[in-house]
Amino acid sequence: MRSKGRLILAGLVAAALAASLFGCMGNWFTQTQKASLIFGNPVASGGTSTILVSVTDMPSGGLASLAVQAGGLTLPTAKVSNVQVSGLNGFTVLAQRYDSSTGNVLFVISNANTGSTGGTVAKITFTGSITAADVATGASHMQLGSAQNTLITGWQIVGGSNGKAYYAK
Repeated sequence: MRSKGRLILAGLVAAALAASLFGCMGNWFTQTQKASLIFGNPVASGGTSTILVSVTDMPSGGLASLAVQAGGLTLPTAKVSNVQVSGLNGFTVLAQRYDSSTGNVLFVISNANTGSTGGTVAKITFTGSITAADVATGASHMQLGSAQNTLITGWQIVGGSNGKAYYAK
């Protein structure tokens, strides 16, 4: 009789353990992440502010070029002046312009050697202080080129007033 009770108890414990483990399995499987172009929050130091531009989950060998046209990145003209774009981590600025009448920041960066699947690719520096809500972004006015010499599609903007919120996973 005693051994039957132990067997039943052991069976119940095993069933509870199995049910717990099967219940947790769903948390291990996550959706595929979309390629993201991230505009970080503006950081002010003295009278100068900086916005870092980064990428994550870039396909096709990674991001090799980024072209931002009018409407792609807009900063408030009343709060910002002297805008400069710098390439980071192997990226070079091929062209840049700040239109002080519209606030459009236009630039093209490229990395001739390799693509970046994740990391910081550019730094935007300017005189003035703004918040993330002041940064307007528009994905339809940007083009991302891959290291395989093709356009990257199916990506999203993270940050800025028109982008998704950024959360670390």
